[in-house]
Amino acid sequence: MRKAVTSFTVDYILTAVAFIMIGILFLVNPNTSGKIVCYILGGILCAIGAVRTFDYFRTPVQMPDYNLGLVNGIIFVGLGIFVLAKPAVVISILPVVLGIAVLVDSLIKLQNAVDMLRIHENGWTYTLIVAAVSAILGAVMLANPFKTGEALFKFIGIVFILNGAIDISALLVLRNRVKDAAQNI
Repeated sequence: MRKAVTSFTVDYILTAVAFIMIGILFLVNPNTSGKIVCYILGGILCAIGAVRTFDYFRTPVQMPDYNLGLVNGIIFVGLGIFVLAKPAVVISILPVVLGIAVLVDSLIKLQNAVDMLRIHENGWTYTLIVAAVSAILGAVMLANPFKTGEALFKFIGIVFILNGAIDISALLVLRNRVKDAAQNI
């Protein structure tokens, strides 16, 4: 279980750093950052699809362990090719997808605040406020009140940088609790 806590911590930090890096990309270069994200995403999807397809053919067929690796592989490769071939379509829905991602992240923060309240942990109000601010920013991203795509992508960049920084600071504040949980397991 100690391994799970360490894995969670590493995943949490990597996700926060990814948010910050994507945010910086959108903030610094809003006009081409959408295409860059599409090329990276398309490449990742194709690679995942290729690996899943390869694993499917490498693994012996066992009926009790029904495997949809081939289907998953084809779907991932297809999505990757679509993203690479039609970045303009993906860019047009990217703000909605990213807004939903921020909203989902705010729901996770909300649950963290409620969990902290339930165990009488100090700082739950801070986490609740952060969840509310995150939800508002995600809703603004979805509403898209901006006149240009450049302004929208700059706003998304700022939101992602803030979200990543808040996640890292929250983890640093709670690191003693994480260490205690790992030692008690």
